[in-house]
Amino acid sequence: MSDDVVTEISKISAEWKHNDDIRDAGLPTDPEDVKRYDNLTYGPYGDENLLDIYVPKNVQGKIPVIISCHGGGFFYGTKETYQAYGIYWAQQGFAFVNFNYRLAPKTAFPGALVDTDTVIQWVAAHGADYNLDLDKVILIGDSAGGTLAFQYITAYTQSEYRNLFGFKKPNLNIVGVLMNCGVYLLDHSGNMSGGMTAYFTKEVQRDMQAELSPENYVDKTVPPLAIVTANRDFAHDQ
Repeated sequence: MSDDVVTEISKISAEWKHNDDIRDAGLPTDPEDVKRYDNLTYGPYGDENLLDIYVPKNVQGKIPVIISCHGGGFFYGTKETYQAYGIYWAQQGFAFVNFNYRLAPKTAFPGALVDTDTVIQWVAAHGADYNLDLDKVILIGDSAGGTLAFQYITAYTQSEYRNLFGFKKPNLNIVGVLMNCGVYLLDHSGNMSGGMTAYFTKEVQRDMQAELSPENYVDKTVPPLAIVTANRDFAHDQ
């Protein structure tokens, strides 16, 4: 990886954190009507494999679940960046699973996707302990998280794609997916540029063509997808 890419990642990460801190200033993170379970370990990679669960208080019966994949170009972001967003959904009656995953340049593809699978397997195994309704799970992802959501839901529904990663289908039911401002058709030419090449390295682009191409596997068996963009989203045409 070139020094230019590392420098770009550092610069962009600092800019994004500055803007996120401005956006989040004063937003509630511990309201009285939401119970938080923070920093639960779901995998072997320390702080990179921690999750939070936010649930509405005083709810009887099982709670429908949102599992959220945060954004950040695969090199930036944490669960804390999305906690106010998750609190909002808990206040609407959902359990919100908010997790960290491994980032570039420390980790290349498919590390973040492996962590997404690991956290979903954890929810399948432990969700009953938190009164989660595992028959009503929604997967959402923002930006890089949208890419992860698309890759994961393809693996969830398609055994051929799932087997490329050695994943096992989890014992829960994903009923829908929300993907916001993601990149779904990756450049497989080896000419990908910028910070994302810290995750989708030249070696990955050269050697993992099938794994990078969920669009070749997804079909009508996929749950309903809500795909969201914005007029000035750089990935709008995706």
